[in-house]
Amino acid sequence: MNGFIFIFVNFIHRLENEKCNKKLEDLRQENRNLKSENSKLRSQLQDIQNELPSPEVRSPPQDSQNELPSPKESMSKAVDHKLESSDESRESEPPTVLKKRVTKKHWVKLPFQLSSTENDGQQPQETNADDPKSCWMQSEDVTKKPLKQCTSPAKAFSPRTQPKVSLVSIGIDFGTAFTGYSFGFKGAKQIRQPKWGEEYGMNTPKTPTCILFDENKNFLKFGYDAIMYYTRQTRRNEAKKLFLFDDFKMELYGKVLHRDSMMTAKNGKKMRAMKVFSESLKFMKDHALDMMGKHTAGVTYSASDATWVLTVPAIWSSAAKQFMTEAATEAGLVTESEPERLIVALEPEAASVWCKQLPKEGFMEGDLTEAETIEQVPGTQYMVVDCGGGTIDITVHEVVEGGHLKELHRVSGNNMGGQTVDKNFKAFIREIFSEKVFDEFEKHHPSELQRLMYDFSICKRYDGEVLVQCPYSLQQIASKVDDIEAYFSRDNDVDWESGQILLSGAKLKDLHEDSVRGIESLMKEILKKPTLNIRYIFLVGGFALSPYVNRFVKEKFGSKCQVLCPVDAQMAIVNGAVMFGMMPNVVESRISVFTYGIAVVHFFDKIKHKGKSKYVSKDGVHYCDVCFHCLVKKDESIPFDEAEQYIFNALEIDQRELPFSFYCTEKETAEFVDEEGMRKIGSLVVSMPKISQGRNRSVILEIKFGFTEMQATATDVDSGETTSVKMDFMSK
Repeated sequence: MNGFIFIFVNFIHRLENEKCNKKLEDLRQENRNLKSENSKLRSQLQDIQNELPSPEVRSPPQDSQNELPSPKESMSKAVDHKLESSDESRESEPPTVLKKRVTKKHWVKLPFQLSSTENDGQQPQETNADDPKSCWMQSEDVTKKPLKQCTSPAKAFSPRTQPKVSLVSIGIDFGTAFTGYSFGFKGAKQIRQPKWGEEYGMNTPKTPTCILFDENKNFLKFGYDAIMYYTRQTRRNEAKKLFLFDDFKMELYGKVLHRDSMMTAKNGKKMRAMKVFSESLKFMKDHALDMMGKHTAGVTYSASDATWVLTVPAIWSSAAKQFMTEAATEAGLVTESEPERLIVALEPEAASVWCKQLPKEGFMEGDLTEAETIEQVPGTQYMVVDCGGGTIDITVHEVVEGGHLKELHRVSGNNMGGQTVDKNFKAFIREIFSEKVFDEFEKHHPSELQRLMYDFSICKRYDGEVLVQCPYSLQQIASKVDDIEAYFSRDNDVDWESGQILLSGAKLKDLHEDSVRGIESLMKEILKKPTLNIRYIFLVGGFALSPYVNRFVKEKFGSKCQVLCPVDAQMAIVNGAVMFGMMPNVVESRISVFTYGIAVVHFFDKIKHKGKSKYVSKDGVHYCDVCFHCLVKKDESIPFDEAEQYIFNALEIDQRELPFSFYCTEKETAEFVDEEGMRKIGSLVVSMPKISQGRNRSVILEIKFGFTEMQATATDVDSGETTSVKMDFMSK
């Protein structure tokens, strides 16, 4: 039986522990010395770079990736004779109380099964249920020892050189309806972004999230260019050969994702979602690097010169966030040797970083009190409501010393963003013209439908009556069935005016109803928490510019909190992302969305473990092998970039590797890994090649929570061999 975890108290090996702890302290001291040396080298590097007239264009260092060892068939046995002779039904985890802390020692046994990405060249390791390996664990205090990272969940960790200092921070807001980027050079306060669509009479800070491929699935165009090119091909009846994807971001929401997930284009044919997203990000990357060159007298920049900050909705699943990370790597934003150059930030967090530093002139109306900016008043609590095209995301922060932030409530949200209003409008137009007429229009004139929806999206920013241009093809199709004005005679909230659809203010408000009620329910749930003292509510995102959204929030919650909307509400996220890249530790702690832990086994209790899986060791001891040992609870505050540390010892004299496995659940309390909602999210194996010390060999396991991911690193103390893995939330 390959892998599960044995946990029970061990009182015999305290002398061995002292030796292990001495080795651990030596490693920590060595790590501190390396940090000091690296700090000096980085300072020298910065001095050299400051003397250069222009940035040096360099290729990122290439690292070799070590293959993870496959589990070998072997059996380990417990050596604690006192425990072996004990009653099987006793409690397996009584704490040993030490001064100012509690230390626990555990027997553990972990399964090993790794997921592989398409480009890994590795096949998933099979789990052999008849091949167990075990070790014992002692939990340590949380340390601030930084961990090395590995982008692929199935790749072995290998050391790498110190990365060069980033010259620029680039934020990409990959939106449901529109996508944009901003960038800021190191040491400069100004944040820049391009203007899009000027050649088509537009002048917008973002471009439509729309990508076009040719009939052979090769990339053609993105944004306005994709729409206009596709429109021209439609007139020539060539569009059916092309693969057009628009508003496709929400394809990652609420679905089971894997690396070969498919998406359907406008022509009804399918393409790998990973390619659609990675090519979109590649376009933004290339456009940004070219734009930076134009702002610096033609200096050539490479992707490795930048820190990239990619924003994602807070309510996306861990699998969706991981999907975007892998798409960014495939797009060339970062390499697997320098994954730290990519930060996947939550959209409301990026907006929070932007809003907290704005002076009162940075908001449309309202006034800040006590200080020029929020970040100057430690203890201030505020809520950020990100009203995007696809999602509504909310986070709650408190300002701490130094302008840093701590999260007070786990991020929450729903899929009731601005596109909910668009869907309601589309359904209303279908109802006006009849399903038969509208379906024919949608099938044969997709580009005109897209233009209709774009025109309506602009109308959402106006109060009262609005005019929406009716597409010519829709008029022609409808006129074949009935007089055009007859379609509008049955509804008092809509009228026909010389080729335009006139929507009353009441109708426009009605189309917003689903969205604003969704926003209200989220905010009410948070504001009723007695432990919170929220003073400000920041409305950000393009949908926040809707007067119906803005007015609704102020009417409902303005008496409790001051509601403010930045002047550049639609750019708050992407501009905040740039600042996030310059100070990635700005959010000091976050609230865990999940409960995380490892599978463990306890002495089998005939009552407590009735009906559960049983494992019998070589020594004849019976265990329940599906127990869950919690590492972090849901809603628990987790310090950013800090690692919780555990120590494991080999039980077999000749044991040459140690496997680990990890689980998560949305339940706050869980007992078994076979409960509903429990999910295995990652595995790793660390090699232990030096066997001369027998059982007196240790492995240090560190669990670290980063921006949006959880990472585990295991190090064999004797050999120094290290394996690192990021939890894999995707199906394959």
